[in-house]
Amino acid sequence: MLDAPRRVAFAERPLPPPGPGDVVVRSHYSTFKHGTEMMAYSGRSPFANRVFDPRLRLFEPAGTAQNFYPRPMGSMMVGAILAVGREVRGLAPDQLVYAWAPIADVHVLPAEKLAPLDSLTPQQALCIDPAAFALGALYDGAIGASETVLVTGLGAIGLFAVQYCRARGASVLAASSFAPRRALAKQCGAGEVYDPGAQADLARHIKEQTGGADAVIECSGSLANLALAIRAARQCGRVVCVGFYGPADARLNLGEEFFHNRLSLLASLPAHSWDNPVRGEQPLRAKELQQLAARDLAAGTIVPDGILAPTVPFAEAARAVQWIADTPERVVKILVKHD
Repeated sequence: MLDAPRRVAFAERPLPPPGPGDVVVRSHYSTFKHGTEMMAYSGRSPFANRVFDPRLRLFEPAGTAQNFYPRPMGSMMVGAILAVGREVRGLAPDQLVYAWAPIADVHVLPAEKLAPLDSLTPQQALCIDPAAFALGALYDGAIGASETVLVTGLGAIGLFAVQYCRARGASVLAASSFAPRRALAKQCGAGEVYDPGAQADLARHIKEQTGGADAVIECSGSLANLALAIRAARQCGRVVCVGFYGPADARLNLGEEFFHNRLSLLASLPAHSWDNPVRGEQPLRAKELQQLAARDLAAGTIVPDGILAPTVPFAEAARAVQWIADTPERVVKILVKHD
């Protein structure tokens, strides 16, 4: 549980009594949602002191940090069924399943929230969430073959975005401050990888070498990287924002390249909680993107190799949150293994 900013602890909670349509699952593996959850961990999430009105789709200054914390952490789980309710069909004890659920040893979940593992490996199933966000960014940015795409922020979403862009035939550039992630981006198909800190002006270098990226997929949630993305895009190019940004600061200037190069700045957030479809002729929503990502993982179009690392035991899950926040160069997407 995230009890307060930068304060994580285990908590015991009684399981709800299973109903006739519920399933009891013991976790084998779990994962965190690094970007969104690190905003909550740092206390910089807009939900920490504001409330989102789902009808008007506006943030209102009516919330308090006290009703945002404590909150469970975690995004996806793979486990084995212990018991099923009498109305459940198609699921049985000992069957391996996956679901979007917090990190916990045992869950009681409605059957419709579970999916059989079937031909997927646990690692593939746990990567459906970041892969679906990467795929949503490609739809939102209308990424096409023969285009030059820059991917900034090489966490799990960024690395899957690199793979998806290559699968579509695009030429991929990638940028990260962390050498291990740059190496992974090369393995995922990036043609050129850059260390923003090693270049006096990386955007200028990219423009001199390529004329500017047709599209930039910004996955870091860093406003400095968003400024880089805007400078690196060609005239009339697109910048697709996948990262979850915190409070504004002075590093972003919309009066220069963004305005004078007539760029399209696109927010990409195809998640269940926000009920946002992706752009394009097919207004796909989160569930459809997740199904497509599962298909692509099973087919080997995209692979999780090197992305789920490191693996930590459940007993160290609270400490792992500190690693994600304080030493991001050591982790891409932590895999929690339950005993």
